[in-house]
Amino acid sequence: MRVGNDSDDSPVDFASLGERLLEEASKTNGGNAVPVIADVTASLAVQKRYTDWLRAGISVVTANKGIFAGKEANYQALLAASKEGGARILHETTVGAGLPVLGTIQGLVASSHQIQKVEGILSGTLAFVLGQVAGGKKTLSQAVKDAKFLGYTEPDPRDDLNGMDVARKAVILARLSGLTGIELGSMHIESLVPEPLRICSMDEFMKEMHLYDDELAKRVKDVEDSGGRLHYAAKVDVINKKVTVGLLSCEDSHPFNRAGPDNMVAITTNHYTRPLVVQGAGAGGDVTATGVLADILQCAYQ
Repeated sequence: MRVGNDSDDSPVDFASLGERLLEEASKTNGGNAVPVIADVTASLAVQKRYTDWLRAGISVVTANKGIFAGKEANYQALLAASKEGGARILHETTVGAGLPVLGTIQGLVASSHQIQKVEGILSGTLAFVLGQVAGGKKTLSQAVKDAKFLGYTEPDPRDDLNGMDVARKAVILARLSGLTGIELGSMHIESLVPEPLRICSMDEFMKEMHLYDDELAKRVKDVEDSGGRLHYAAKVDVINKKVTVGLLSCEDSHPFNRAGPDNMVAITTNHYTRPLVVQGAGAGGDVTATGVLADILQCAYQ
């Protein structure tokens, strides 16, 4: 991350950045301007400045999920800094890109709903793969090869198949739903990467994955023979204080069976006993940009 022209190697002075923003805000709109910093990097250095900016009264909008899915103490420190500085910390795009998932949960909690359960299909890649293996249309290895060819996966598909990105989003959903004590390291996360192929080269993984097709094919068939469908999803069970990430068997009436390639989040509360569903594209530069802009506008009109 650099300031100035392309040949300037000076690192960003984040403290000075905050001070300059506050100075400009004091001179704008009669001193009533709202200072906002938007972080669309994946930089840990930027995340470390959030609490300082919030305490100083600078609202933060971010698409970087790391700190929100990290240690709970760091997450709670953000909330405390936000309250202390009278600033907002908004991160709608950390789950579902531009889909209004987090704002919906926050609105429900604020309006007296008790969140009971949140279930989410939160990976377009895994939704595509499971959709391809449904009904025995393709094997897991072929579905993964197709997803990689189409550009739906990370350069190493195991970074999608291991479920870690879904797990981070699940932690964020759990915390916004009111659960405490949820840490990524203590969660059960089901990986679709066969254990013998987890530390080999990516080429070897792609070559040998077909040897493990039958196991998933049997699970899919067993679920479908009973009238259901198998999805890779996060499940936040607030009542039982449990978060799981992995393959979820869904009966025919479950909304996930009509998600198609979309991300979908189903929220059950004491008032919405039939889940409230948020569905749509969960990835992509355009929808993520609109989500970040929506958060900035919320801060500006706070």
